[in-house]
Amino acid sequence: MKLFDIVPGNFFSIMVSGNREIYYDALMILHDMFKFELNIRVDDYIASLVTILEDRVFELEDDDDTQEGGLTLSGKARLILNRFIKTGWVDKEFIDGSFIEIVTPRNYAIPVMKLLNELSDGALQEYNSLVFATFSGLKQAMSEDESHLYEALLSAKANTEQLQYSLRTLYHGIRGFLRGIVEQHDVNLLLQDHFSEYKKMSDRIYHPIKTMDSVHRYMAPIQNLLSDILANDELLQSVRERAISIKKYDDESQANDEIIKAIDYVMDSYQSVGSLVSEIDRKHSAYTKSSIEKIQYLMTADQTVKGKLAEILKSYASVKEDKRERIAEMMETNIHVSRQEFLDARSLYHKNVKSRRINKAPLAVKPNDELLGLAESYLMQQINSGYPIARVRSYVDSLFADGRLEISSEDIILTCDSDFILLILAVIRQNERDMPYTVDIDEGRTMRNGYLIPKMVIRRKGAVAHVE
Repeated sequence: MKLFDIVPGNFFSIMVSGNREIYYDALMILHDMFKFELNIRVDDYIASLVTILEDRVFELEDDDDTQEGGLTLSGKARLILNRFIKTGWVDKEFIDGSFIEIVTPRNYAIPVMKLLNELSDGALQEYNSLVFATFSGLKQAMSEDESHLYEALLSAKANTEQLQYSLRTLYHGIRGFLRGIVEQHDVNLLLQDHFSEYKKMSDRIYHPIKTMDSVHRYMAPIQNLLSDILANDELLQSVRERAISIKKYDDESQANDEIIKAIDYVMDSYQSVGSLVSEIDRKHSAYTKSSIEKIQYLMTADQTVKGKLAEILKSYASVKEDKRERIAEMMETNIHVSRQEFLDARSLYHKNVKSRRINKAPLAVKPNDELLGLAESYLMQQINSGYPIARVRSYVDSLFADGRLEISSEDIILTCDSDFILLILAVIRQNERDMPYTVDIDEGRTMRNGYLIPKMVIRRKGAVAHVE
């Protein structure tokens, strides 16, 4: 569904109006009343609007049916309320069984008001222990109450989505502070940003991720719990039954698809979240280093003629085009610059440096098993981040798309390198407990669209092997 199939076309018009600041304050008043009152009375809202309209200029809109002269504060407040009704922010109705008018925000306007309040507030949201909450919820459901395992899976997916969102927000927040270092030339403001704003974000988000809610501490236990769920058919069946009883799915396959997708999403997210945290660490270190270097540079700026001339040229480069010509004229009048050159023995040529070529046997390269193991581990990490388990399972399912229960290597279609890599991973990961297929490899190889693969047969689990 498209956005303007939900909200009116003039919904955001109040944000470009000449009264946008007044409209914004009026929306924030409505948002505050919404948080504490179930029914917002029109009279109470009008009285609150009157308090923000004193000593402020309110411009009439083109479609306002009133004259500007003699308009009272209460009349302006009612024009604001009518504007919100016309643009689809609120409705006006009566409390059941009475003549008391109330203001009812539209359901789509409520999250927009919340977003506007957060943007203006500037306060950082407290970081919750999302990783620990995911682990503890799954652990408790597995050990104490398996009947609520479906709810634990949904909670794990929601926490993981919020974790990914928080980590990416933190990463781009650090990038924003890095851009501020480049643009800022006041050492006092740099110190304020570093020891106030950045430290606040670091203490509330970065520090908890690295200490009490360590991703690396709970990553493997969460993946093990989810693998145990996938490997237990009886447990999966109870989760499906619980899902059907709650959401009333049309059939069991729909419930099973949602459960498998939720598990795959959490497992794949924790497979890649380690690299994301490492990238945040690098950005954090880069910001700390850049901030200290910029502060040191500004505090020890060159006060010689050369340094002052550099400051003049930087100021000249930062001003607008209409002022550059005037500054250039002032520089020509007050600064006399000339180029000086000199001639010495090295100015005409460079003396050749002779060297003798000596033929020696090349140095032997000693094998390093530890380095080889690290390289192999890094390669597998890169493959897993680009080809998660959900993508491998989806590729194998596509091989059985026409309803067949098995497929031989002669019938496998490889169109690109990605298909070839997915086929390799499917063979490697066939013995994992959550894979719904088996692979039987025969002797010999076959060529498929330029790719040399072994002769093999991929079967769905439970399918009977074909005997000729």
